Amino acid sequence: MRALFLLLALAAGTSAVGEGYWGVGDLFALGGPREVSLGGFLSAFSHFPEALRANPALLGFADAVSLGSSYSRLFGVLDFYYVEAAGSYWGLGVYSLDSGASTGDPAYAAYGVVFAAGLPLGEYLGIGAMWKGFFQAEPGKAFGWALAPALVIRAQGIVAGVVFENAASVPVEYEGHREPWPWGVRGGLAVVGDLEGMALMAVANVRYDSASRLDYAAGLEIRTDQWCLRFGYGPLGFSFGATVGFGSYRAHWGIRVHPQLPLTISAGASWEPGR
Repeated sequence: MRALFLLLALAAGTSAVGEGYWGVGDLFALGGPREVSLGGFLSAFSHFPEALRANPALLGFADAVSLGSSYSRLFGVLDFYYVEAAGSYWGLGVYSLDSGASTGDPAYAAYGVVFAAGLPLGEYLGIGAMWKGFFQAEPGKAFGWALAPALVIRAQGIVAGVVFENAASVPVEYEGHREPWPWGVRGGLAVVGDLEGMALMAVANVRYDSASRLDYAAGLEIRTDQWCLRFGYGPLGFSFGATVGFGSYRAHWGIRVHPQLPLTISAGASWEPGR
């Protein structure tokens, strides 16, 4: 039962676990290479399309359509994929998490979809919301959804955001029991500055969930027009990663080092015209 053990260990490190099942909110908190390498659960994030999950209120300030996709191998036992798109005022994401075919343990497979919208209220303030649908296929079929409103404030190189996770929801109906979505609040701050031709972004994040646990994460990004380095630390360990740019195209990777479990490795690409 190695895969099940690691599955529960990962869930315990990210959110509350319901009666032996993956916590229903965790699928949407795993993130791609840019999020992984900055420590995780970002709430103020200047990159698109990931902003649709980090803080949908940022979509009101998007100035072009962007696309992104990534694959992550979580602790050597779980496969996580996503495809996302975002533009001015809107965002859409599709997600897949499964235990793969090589573990020899009972299969686990779940899928998610996010519809997000953001609206600017002037130059500095934005509001938004994301609707999350959770679908489990293995070991049994299940479905539920949740809604998360969000707020962002921007001013002179500083972005502050807050997301009210699962403020409204319909519990996931498994065979034999119902699992509620864990409510919570996560907030973040991003500070951007310049240093001798390079842009620096420092991020700090905090999250409190209905399991009465407070988590912290922080990261640093150093970038130029062609490349970017990232370092972070969060509740699942130390992380680092990089990006290489080719015009409007970006290739990303990130690695998370957990103190006891195998590495998480994440890689992806994005198309961000005008950036």
